[in-house]
Amino acid sequence: MMPGHEKKRILIVLIAGIGDLILASPALRAIRNGFPEAEIHLLTSTDAAPIAEHYDFLSRIWEFPIRELRRSKLHLFDILRILKVLRKISFQEAVNLYHIGSAAGALKMGALFLTLKATEKIGHDAHGFGLFLTRTVPADFFQKRHFADSMAELAIFAGGIPDEKGVEVFWDSGCENKWADLIKSKTINRLLIGINPGGDRKNKRWDPRRYAAVADRLADCFDATILLFGGPGEEGIAREVHGNMKCEAKDLSGKLSLDDLAYLVSRLDLLVTNDSAPMHIGAATRTPLVALFGPGDPALMGPYTRSDLFRIIYKDVPCRPCVASRCEHIHCLDLIEPEEVVDKCIEILKIHKSSVFKE
Repeated sequence: MMPGHEKKRILIVLIAGIGDLILASPALRAIRNGFPEAEIHLLTSTDAAPIAEHYDFLSRIWEFPIRELRRSKLHLFDILRILKVLRKISFQEAVNLYHIGSAAGALKMGALFLTLKATEKIGHDAHGFGLFLTRTVPADFFQKRHFADSMAELAIFAGGIPDEKGVEVFWDSGCENKWADLIKSKTINRLLIGINPGGDRKNKRWDPRRYAAVADRLADCFDATILLFGGPGEEGIAREVHGNMKCEAKDLSGKLSLDDLAYLVSRLDLLVTNDSAPMHIGAATRTPLVALFGPGDPALMGPYTRSDLFRIIYKDVPCRPCVASRCEHIHCLDLIEPEEVVDKCIEILKIHKSSVFKE
C-alpha cells in the first residue's frame, strides 16, 4: 500500500440466520474478489457468526444479538455498544445484502445505517429503506429468483466479482478426530443417514412421528445408522422422533456445535430435513438430501446445489408460500406422507449410492 493511502474498508450487513449466511457466501466472496486488498467487515447474527469465522475472505466479524433481543430487551445495550464502535470506523462502503421485507424492517435497518459513517450506503430499495442509502437496487430485486443469486447480484452491484464456487461452509479440523468413532460406523453399516426434524419456526416442522416412520424404513432397508439432529431448544423434537422409532438411532440434538454439525452433515450418505439451516449446510457440503417444505418457497430458498443432489417435497396448497410465523392448520406439511419421503430418499440414493441396491 502506498504511503498516505488508507486501506479501503467495507462493512457488509447480513443480520439473518445461519442458512442465510451460507446462501450469502458467493456474495461475500464476490466482494472480496472485487476488493482483494480491502478490510472487509461483516455484521451478522450471533447464531451465524461461528460459520462466518471460517470464511477467510472476511477480515472481521461483528456479532449482532438479534435473536437474544427478542428474548430480552436488555440486549439493546449490547447493540448500542456495537454500533458505537462501528460508528468510529470510516467505511468506504456499507452494503446491506439482505432483502427488506416490511416497513418495520426498513425503519430498523434505516436506523442502523444512519449510525454508520460510510461514503456509500448500498442496499434494497423497498418499504422506504432507499431513503437511507446512496445507491439502491429496485424493490422487485429479490423476487422470482433464488436468494443466493439475488445477494450475489447485489454484491456485483457493489463492485464485487463473481466466481463459480457456489455456497460454502467450513469447520474446525479437530472435528474429524472428535467424531472418528462415529464415522467408522460407515464401515460396519451400509449408510449413515441424518434426520433433522427441527426448524426455526413451528410451521416449518414436519410431524416427528412421521419422521420416525421414515427413519425406521430407511434403517430397515439399508441397515443404516440413523443420526438425529437438532439445535438448542429442539431436543424435545428429536426425543419424540426417537421415542416413536422401532429401530435404534443416535440422538445428537443439543449436543453439537455448528462445526460439529457441518462436519457430520458432510459425512452423511443422506440427509432428510425440514426447510432449515442444516438443509443449507447439506447443500454446501454437497451431501445428497431430501428437503420437506411447508410455507417456504423452494424456488427462493431451496437447496443451492446441483440438481442431482437433492429432492424437494412440498404441497401446492392455495395458502402457500407464506411468511406467517404461526399457523393453526399446517396443511402444506400435513399432506406429506412418509411413503413419498421414503420414495424420494430411495430415488436419490440410487443415483449416489447405487452399490447398496446391487445385492
